[in-house]
Amino acid sequence: MRVYGRVMCFVNCHFAAHLEAVNRRNADFDHVYRTMIFSRPSNIINAAAAGVSSAVQVLRATSAMGINPVEGMPELSEADMVVFLGDFNYRLDGISYDEARDFVSQRCFDWLRERDQLRAEMRAGNVFQGMREAAIKFPPTYKFERHQAGLGGYDSGEKKRIPAWCDRILYRDSRSASASASTCGLDCPVVSSILQYEGCMDVTDSDHKPVRCIFSVEVARVDESVRRQVFGEIIRSNEKIKHLLEELDKVPETIVSTNNIILQNQDISILRITNKCKKDRALYEISCEGLSTIKENGQALDHRPRGSYGFPRWLEVNPAAGIIEADHITEISIRNEEYQTLEEFVDGVPQNFWCEDARDKEVMLVVKVRGSCTPEAKCHRIRVRYSITGKLTPMTRKDNHPNANPVQANLLHRADFYPFSGSYDVVDHLRNLHSP
Repeated sequence: MRVYGRVMCFVNCHFAAHLEAVNRRNADFDHVYRTMIFSRPSNIINAAAAGVSSAVQVLRATSAMGINPVEGMPELSEADMVVFLGDFNYRLDGISYDEARDFVSQRCFDWLRERDQLRAEMRAGNVFQGMREAAIKFPPTYKFERHQAGLGGYDSGEKKRIPAWCDRILYRDSRSASASASTCGLDCPVVSSILQYEGCMDVTDSDHKPVRCIFSVEVARVDESVRRQVFGEIIRSNEKIKHLLEELDKVPETIVSTNNIILQNQDISILRITNKCKKDRALYEISCEGLSTIKENGQALDHRPRGSYGFPRWLEVNPAAGIIEADHITEISIRNEEYQTLEEFVDGVPQNFWCEDARDKEVMLVVKVRGSCTPEAKCHRIRVRYSITGKLTPMTRKDNHPNANPVQANLLHRADFYPFSGSYDVVDHLRNLHSP
């Protein structure tokens, strides 16, 4: 779970049983610690707002060697606080059943702890590395006869299993393993202390006694409003950073080879977009702003808006989006794509002249260009007319149209096309345009 953006993980485990299986228990911990991952929330903003990470947890395959391919380290090591709890099954070494019972009845837990396998393995650095446990001041929690209260309920059957602290709670916070006390802050964001660590000896439904631990946790919180204010002050006071951000916010200067394209039959027209910027890439996206049909006098009706890319079925634009490297030219193929014309029938007679598909058409393409680090964009508008009738009328509008002037000012008629054979011809032509 997340508290003020700090990750806290609680891992419930059950390790290998039996007195002699110490190495197996150590291996169980190592496997869980190295291979446990948590499903990533698809929407980070929503997950942070909810304050809870996904509850779904899975184990990686053993062949993955427990290493996160992205981070190169186990995910649990990245958490600000980790709590392991459960039946770890570590037993008492070098003591008999009767001796252990005597020490328990006298509440001599200090001597019993010296025989604790888990304590010895942690001291040797073999398991639960960097983790802590509060002082144990309660009797061993295993093994009891069910439904028998009190310390007289320890296993008295044939096997007489030696009492042991199998059930444990260990933890790690942001402090280093050697630091017993640290002040909570941004460099040590989670600091915890134990208020209570005890066994629930009145529970008789199991052969184990559960344990419980109460933590007091300090969490460093970042005030985002103050953080944004301070960040803004730093940016405004640092001219170098300010200049860098201004440069990143610029949209690269681009030019298009024409604003006017006419297609006939299976004509393919090449639209060239030139990135004149010497150091920044340009990202472009082509969409259809509107679609119109051509009247008999060659005038286009009002362009009807279309959603998304919105290319009509008869038009193919490829590629419709891409990246132009600095000081490079990209070429976009624009061509008519054949499809079956829909005919309308009246009394069994086809009436193609009633169908919009049988007339010349025109679309307004918009080329949006932006930089790789800014959402702002600059637009180029390009008219594409598909002539079915073969009448190549000028692509103009009436002067009284409210949008006539801004569009007409950018138009290049078909007669103004230059027979460029490649990108280098375009560059040479552009250089000539700027020559005195």
